[in-house]
Amino acid sequence: MTIATTTTSLVDTYRGLLGRYFGFPEFRDGQERVLRELAEHDVLAVMPTGSGKSMCYVLPAIASGRTLVVSPLIALMQDQVESLTAAGVPAGFINSNIDRDAQNRNYRGFVEGRLKLLYVAPERFANDRFVAGLREAGVNLLAVDEAHCMSEWGHDFRPDYLVLGAVRERLGSPRTLALTATAEPGVRRDIARLLGIDAPPVVTSVDRPNLKLAVVRIGSPTQGKQWLLRYLKERVGQPGIVYVRTRKGVDDTASILREAGVNAEAYHAGMPAAKRTQTQRRFTLDEVSVIVATNAFGLGVDKPDIRFVVHLNMPGRIESYYQEAGRAGRDGDPAECTLLYDPRDEAAQQHFIERSHPDDERFRAIWRQLVDDSAQSDGAPLRRNGTSADEEGYATAIAALRDGGLIDASGRLTSDDRDAPVDPGPVRAHQRYAEERLGRMVDYAESGRCRHLLILDYFGEQAAEHCQACDNCLGEAGPAGAVADAGLREVIATLRDELAARYQREPADIMGPKTVRELATYRPRDRGELLETWGIAEVKADWFGAELMRAIEQWEDANPDAPARPERTGRRQPRLVEAELLPVDEALYQRLSDWRRDRARRDSVPAYVVFSNKTLREIAALRPRDMNALSGVWGVGSSRVARYGDEVLAVVNGG
Repeated sequence: MTIATTTTSLVDTYRGLLGRYFGFPEFRDGQERVLRELAEHDVLAVMPTGSGKSMCYVLPAIASGRTLVVSPLIALMQDQVESLTAAGVPAGFINSNIDRDAQNRNYRGFVEGRLKLLYVAPERFANDRFVAGLREAGVNLLAVDEAHCMSEWGHDFRPDYLVLGAVRERLGSPRTLALTATAEPGVRRDIARLLGIDAPPVVTSVDRPNLKLAVVRIGSPTQGKQWLLRYLKERVGQPGIVYVRTRKGVDDTASILREAGVNAEAYHAGMPAAKRTQTQRRFTLDEVSVIVATNAFGLGVDKPDIRFVVHLNMPGRIESYYQEAGRAGRDGDPAECTLLYDPRDEAAQQHFIERSHPDDERFRAIWRQLVDDSAQSDGAPLRRNGTSADEEGYATAIAALRDGGLIDASGRLTSDDRDAPVDPGPVRAHQRYAEERLGRMVDYAESGRCRHLLILDYFGEQAAEHCQACDNCLGEAGPAGAVADAGLREVIATLRDELAARYQREPADIMGPKTVRELATYRPRDRGELLETWGIAEVKADWFGAELMRAIEQWEDANPDAPARPERTGRRQPRLVEAELLPVDEALYQRLSDWRRDRARRDSVPAYVVFSNKTLREIAALRPRDMNALSGVWGVGSSRVARYGDEVLAVVNGG
């Protein structure tokens, strides 16, 4: 491999490239460690969304060239290539969104050394000539992005990724970097085994303290949509994502939001590819504020200033939830991640688990169909878009057949016997695993403990009990002596049970234990105070608020010696990543934002490709008067100085 010289001098070289091309004076947490280890051996890196994982292969690519990046989504490739090109790094991609001439041009540019990086999807490796040409040219670094897609135990398993171990050998076993943001220990072991990575993984904290985590309990989809409308009315113009489980739910929700005046568009895999690309493009260009999407939108988002993510339905596992929620706040500024939790979501997810794990008869039927497909394709490797790929349980069946030796590392069948014995044991084991993951997700939704702590514990990390950046920690933080009277708690709990029986609901649908505790602590006396209570939205206030407050008033009349009601303290805000903030000239910041928007539109790129919000705020604080001063601002590299410097200084000096 051409990534040579001593590790220390190499890392110093990378640090210089980081400042020169991207304007960052120092590495982020974990980047230097990954780069040091990558200089010596293959690496599996687990780093949270927003931690700058891509720099761990971009900097070696700038220094040594020919870095091949395996990426699962077309839109993600395009966004990253645009950002690199804007920074002066020659990069390209090959996918179905560009014509054959452009594909060939990018391929030749890479093998001939003109492009430093080439992004491809894993299905490209089914073309033997494509792989042979790459091997002949020499790949210096193979980077596998979203590496959890390799593992059948991961939350987004993709059979196409199973071939990457064999592809790596066919490429001559180049130095390899596998990257993922969300992988619990079992998934990490699976990735390392499949890629042949022997060294222990580099794991940085998955904690995202700038994210405010919250759960809102709802009793029906209608309640959820009513809550969402109120929530969005308070965040007009802020970029955000609303995740919905089904395509129909996406379309219905987007329609409701648009009718209410929200600048929202739908996104799901059932839409034409061109429409999906256009929708994502408009979102990154700030032409659309809110995207309503299925999890098909999860891996393709490269927009750092998303201020909120709302899940209208509970995902089936914490990895899925945290990766999707983690699309918010990648710029380091505070952002909100809210899960709307209907207890019936658990049954819906259990049904999905059962559908995606074929019974023994279906498992054998999938095997026979695979044998027939292989015969028709002369034994070519399995493709995700084949007829069998559309059957329920396909991905799980493929993983089980691979474990049983009936599918090899290259994705080819090892037998053409339709009646070969197939072992359903791995399918059942994976089903039990998925059900255990679902249980952990339900625990997260129902727990009164710190939500950041619950997530860190899931990924094997330790943390302090109180984060002050989740609803549980913030909601429980009150003045000294703010204690819920046990007798009043019992009165409220009894009323809750009566309401549940009257309306044929579960008691937990009326109010949870945290809501009972807050009501007994603060004893609201009017609608405004009632709505400050955790778990009481307008629907419930209208439904039984008057009856609830009468019960509290009657208890107070019967207990004249009860302590005075405590006053609520103001809700504390999530802590910021940055310890100190420079005083910002807000008028200048607005002018810079207007300039960035216009320049981004002229260049047909997202605004963040020009400059991030953080960089604009530093410019507005420092007010650089010349090119030298501008080049010292965080996030302003030499390429951006050359490209935008005159215009930026004109805005600053014109102020």
